[in-house]
Amino acid sequence: MFNFLRSRKEKEKALRHKVQEVIRANKPEKLRMLLSEGKAQKLIRKTGGLVLHRCLFSAINFSHFQCIEELLKAGVKPCYERRRNAVIHTIFKEQVSVLRLLLEYGANPDVDLDMTQPLYYAASFADLTCFRMLLLFGADPDYNCSHPEFLSSAPDVSSILGMCLANNYEVQFVKLLIQFGANMYLPDIQRTRIQVDNDAAKLLDREIVHPRSLMSQCRITIRRLMKQVGKLGLIDQLEVPYVLLRYLQYHDELDYKEKLPRHYQARYPVFHCRDLCLISNQ
Repeated sequence: MFNFLRSRKEKEKALRHKVQEVIRANKPEKLRMLLSEGKAQKLIRKTGGLVLHRCLFSAINFSHFQCIEELLKAGVKPCYERRRNAVIHTIFKEQVSVLRLLLEYGANPDVDLDMTQPLYYAASFADLTCFRMLLLFGADPDYNCSHPEFLSSAPDVSSILGMCLANNYEVQFVKLLIQFGANMYLPDIQRTRIQVDNDAAKLLDREIVHPRSLMSQCRITIRRLMKQVGKLGLIDQLEVPYVLLRYLQYHDELDYKEKLPRHYQARYPVFHCRDLCLISNQ
């Protein structure tokens, strides 16, 4: 048994070494061939991709986008429990295109690492683009934080919206949270709103007086329902008019380079209510 485990460890180490060399050389085609070999596939399946988790971080550090994609295609998960998280690491590196790729391959935008999550990191680094992308892929705008590093500057605040208010973050962060359905009436938010005097607090005051429109509430509800059944990435496949697809994906409000997702075709299908009914009944 000991010899078997030792042999497996040696095989895993050898595979990692080969993959690391190919990543350093930035040769995605060679990496694809290496990962498609039977022995490599067997090790990846047995470890759930964990055998190459470090290699994914290496590819991210080198900013070798195609190598990252090949690793994800081969079955390397974008995040693991109780491991260094590639999503947060990507936010550190300010690699928006890589973040999008990780999220498209199933990375959890709400992953809890050391009692906090990516939205807090994106906001604290003033990375508005990553912040938008996380929300587009379903990050919870009402996530409650318990990480001492973030709470030290505002100990009586726990929500992401309250943190943005208390730390005088740019008003765009608060605006995005409101657009994506953040609860504006949480106790810590109300307390903070009274204590601070900044543009974000003034925006919140206006939004509280003028509740969300029916269209906005429908969009938030549809996206939440689709997230609950794991279908948020399939919004573009709803048989609704093209203009409504754009609205569901915030393309008009969030006019920036990395609009997501962008997999739909320019078409004008007929709206079918049964699709939304099926989602709500699941």
